[in-house]
Amino acid sequence: MTVKIVWLIAALAGLLALAGLSALLWRRFYRDDPQNAARRVFKNSSVTFAMRLAVKALDMVIFFILVGSFDVAAFGDYLFAILLVGQYLVIFTEFGLGVLLTREAARAPASAGRLFGVTLALRLLLIVAGALPVALLVVGAYALLGQPISPSGQGAIFIFLLTLIPGAYSSAVTALYNANERMEVPALMELVTATLNFLARLAVILLGFGILGLAWAAVAVSTATALIFYLLQRRSFAAPALVWDRATMGRIVPLALPLMLNNLLSAVFFRFDVFIIRAFGGQAGERLVGQYNTPYTILNIAMIIPPAVTFAVFPLLARRADGERAGLAAAQNRTLQILLLLAFPLAMGISVLARDLIQLFSRAQFADYQPSITVLAVLAWFLPLSFVNGLLQYVLIAVNRQAAITRAFVIGATFNLAANLVAMTIATRVFNAPTWGLYAAAAITILSELVLYLVFLPLLRDERLAPPLLAMLWRPAAAALAMGAAMLALRAIVPDWPGGPLPGWPGSLAATLGAPLAYGAALWALGGLGAEELALVQRIIGRPPTAGEGEV
Repeated sequence: MTVKIVWLIAALAGLLALAGLSALLWRRFYRDDPQNAARRVFKNSSVTFAMRLAVKALDMVIFFILVGSFDVAAFGDYLFAILLVGQYLVIFTEFGLGVLLTREAARAPASAGRLFGVTLALRLLLIVAGALPVALLVVGAYALLGQPISPSGQGAIFIFLLTLIPGAYSSAVTALYNANERMEVPALMELVTATLNFLARLAVILLGFGILGLAWAAVAVSTATALIFYLLQRRSFAAPALVWDRATMGRIVPLALPLMLNNLLSAVFFRFDVFIIRAFGGQAGERLVGQYNTPYTILNIAMIIPPAVTFAVFPLLARRADGERAGLAAAQNRTLQILLLLAFPLAMGISVLARDLIQLFSRAQFADYQPSITVLAVLAWFLPLSFVNGLLQYVLIAVNRQAAITRAFVIGATFNLAANLVAMTIATRVFNAPTWGLYAAAAITILSELVLYLVFLPLLRDERLAPPLLAMLWRPAAAALAMGAAMLALRAIVPDWPGGPLPGWPGSLAATLGAPLAYGAALWALGGLGAEELALVQRIIGRPPTAGEGEV
């Protein structure tokens, strides 16, 4: 174990050295072109994606260690606390103020400093007055339902609450960088934070401090991150200052409220099924949460793509929203096409390799995670529509339709909540098979994305922004099917080698390596890679194509 830890720390040091060298080379050689929107968006999305991929790699390593270090019930309590505080309460206390600050600062840079102070004051007020009562309400509700959260699980929840204060400040500074289209700075900070998190959680595991130690480690790391952001803000913008302006707050809250509700309702229909599974699972509730969260943890690798692309293009969308709809529609549709080209092969690859991925991360406890294989194989197919809806939501925000988005999310969340309650009730009360509820929850997640898109569609038509989705997706979908067939064939024909890390790993490795080639060849044969895509690449690398081509 000691040798493995030494290798992990050495690899981490190498990663940090590589990131530092990359940052120095970036500052030395990269020059932005204000007239080249395609290159600027590519820079912001690719740098963000690369950094977040490194972050996810660190998270996956520590996740791998955590799964092997805790039993399923304890791990379920830890994941439950992270979900409650790190997703739902973060959304509530963030209140949509980050997106609002990004949008308004991108449109009027002179007002950014004052708006930063006002939004930060609002965030801190929400943390003090809202987050703690909500946490107490959740803990009490589970006790009344006869499914009390364990003492260590409750302790983790209340310790994680302390991360909200430094997290609010870091998020506000990130919004300033996003507004200035300098996404590489917060992306690099994500890597720094992930590195600190990695080291802190590794120390907690080695010292045997349990999930409470993991929660305190999160508090320490979030505080250190906020201090670094403070130094960066003073250098890049100005010294931060809280601004208590009731008149401005009164104007901001109605604008931000729909954004917060949108994010909260999105989280409800995306992850609220975990709370239902925990409540209806009886004595197996903690185990079911662990089984269901493991596929989500793996899928989170793929989910770094939509925000990396969407946040990179959002300032451009916000500026074009004030002009001709044709320019906004062109940027939207080109970005959607890129997202679909990425989403379908990811969904197919994850679905085909579901058993290998679950075996890899569950290790010795694989028998406990058998249901996770089916959940992951099904759940992977929510990615295409999730990528689409993630972008379309921000397009509607750019045209100031956030209130209408709220109604869409109410419909989507209501459908998800009702369907999961019915499915889990039938699985547990009628068939006494709570594991079936996990499979139903995965399928309901896909249907919820479809419902959300169908509700978005009339709003987009009203704004003359409805995308030709079927025309965009059939080629990536068909190419992904060809890729899946090739992967299954490679797994079948490549013989197994005894003594490997996982059963059948040579075939899985061959399938993984062959998948991009099979997908690219099928996509080219179907006409999915043509002159338009080549023109975009030429513009990104600084060789402008024929006028009008390759614009974002």
